[in-house]
Amino acid sequence: MDNSAIYISYIITEIFCIFFSIGIIVKANKNVGTQLQMGHFRGMALFFIVYLVSDIWWALGQGKMIPFNNTLNKVLNATGLAAVALLTLGWCIFVIFRIDQNNSRQTVILRIIHYAITIVDIIITISSVFTGFYFYIDKNDKFQFADGYIVHIIIIFIQLFGSGIYSFWKSFSNQQVKLKKEYRLPLFFIIIPSATAVLEEILPLTPIVPLGIFLPIHYSFLEIQNSEIYSDALTGLNNRRRMEIFLQDMIHNADESNSFWIHMIDVNDFKLVNDKFGHIVGDKTLQLVADALHNVSDKLHGFCARYGGDEFVLIVNDDAEIKEAIQNEINALRQKCADLIPAITVCTGCAECKSGAITATQLIAQADEQLYVQKEIFHGRRKAENT
Repeated sequence: MDNSAIYISYIITEIFCIFFSIGIIVKANKNVGTQLQMGHFRGMALFFIVYLVSDIWWALGQGKMIPFNNTLNKVLNATGLAAVALLTLGWCIFVIFRIDQNNSRQTVILRIIHYAITIVDIIITISSVFTGFYFYIDKNDKFQFADGYIVHIIIIFIQLFGSGIYSFWKSFSNQQVKLKKEYRLPLFFIIIPSATAVLEEILPLTPIVPLGIFLPIHYSFLEIQNSEIYSDALTGLNNRRRMEIFLQDMIHNADESNSFWIHMIDVNDFKLVNDKFGHIVGDKTLQLVADALHNVSDKLHGFCARYGGDEFVLIVNDDAEIKEAIQNEINALRQKCADLIPAITVCTGCAECKSGAITATQLIAQADEQLYVQKEIFHGRRKAENT
C-alpha cells in the first residue's frame, strides 16, 4: 500500500470526528447544564478539535501530501499534546462543577491542583520541541515518542483517574437516581482512552487514539442530554414523558402470559405539608418519597417515575404489596431526618394490563380511579378519628 494511503484513512476518520465535535459544541448549551458547566464541556470539545486539526496537518506532512519540515513537525505535535492536556483539564473541571455547583473550598482546591498539573504538563510539552523529552524527530524525519512521554501519559491518567474516583465517591452520598448514574459516568472517560493508548503501540498509524477520546466525549454528552430530557429535575426519577414512552412499549408487548401492573401513588395531605412547613420541606418530602419508590422499584425490577405534583407511577410485573413496601421504605428513610420532614403516608391505586388493545390513557385512568377510592377511604378514616 502507498504510504500516503495509510495517512488518508487516518485523516478521513479525524475529519468526521471534527464535524461531530462541532455538533456537540453547538448543542452543549445551558439547557443541558449550567453555563459554567457547559462552558468547560465546550472547551474540552474545542481543544479536541485543535488536537485533531494538528494531527491532520501532521498526517498530511508525514504522508508527503503537503510541504513539511522538522520544525513544523515538532510544533504540530507539541500543539496536539498541549491540546490533549487542555481537553483533559476541561473534562476534569466540568466534572467538578457538575458535582458541586456551590464552589466549595474543597472543589476550589481540586481545581487549583488540576490547573497546576496541566500547566506543568504544557511547559514540558513546549520545552520538548527543544529538549526531545516527550518526542523527537529521527534521522528519517519521522516523529517518535521519547522515553519521557510516559510522564505525559501518567499526568493525563492521574487527572482522569482522580476526577473519576472523586465523582464515583460522591455518588454514594447522593440519593438522587439521576445524579448517582451521572456521577459514575467519568470512570468511562478513563477506560476507553487508556485502552486505545495501549492499542496504539500495537497498531501504529491508525486513528485509535482520536476515536478513543471522541467516544467518551460523545457518549457522555448523550447521557447528560438524555438525563436532562427524561429525568424529573426535583426528584431525579424518570419524568412523565419517559413514563409514557415506557408504558406504550409495555402495553404493546402485553398479553395474558405477559401482563404487568401500573400503580399510581399519591402523597397524603401534601398541600398541608406545603402550607404548614413551607415549599422547601415539601420538596424534601417529595424527594424522600421518590427515593423510597426507587428502592422498591429496584427490588422488584420495575420502572418508576414522577407523574406530576405529588403523584408518582410504579410499573411492575407482579401484583406485589406495593403500598406496604413503599410505606416501609418511607419510614426507614424518614428516620434519618424525622426532625426535618413530617410524617408521610401514601395512597395507591393499581390496574393490570393483559392486552395490547388498551390505551395508556385508559390504563392510567383505571389506576387513578382506584387511587381516588383509596384517597376517599383515607380522608373518611381521618375524619372519623378527629370526631
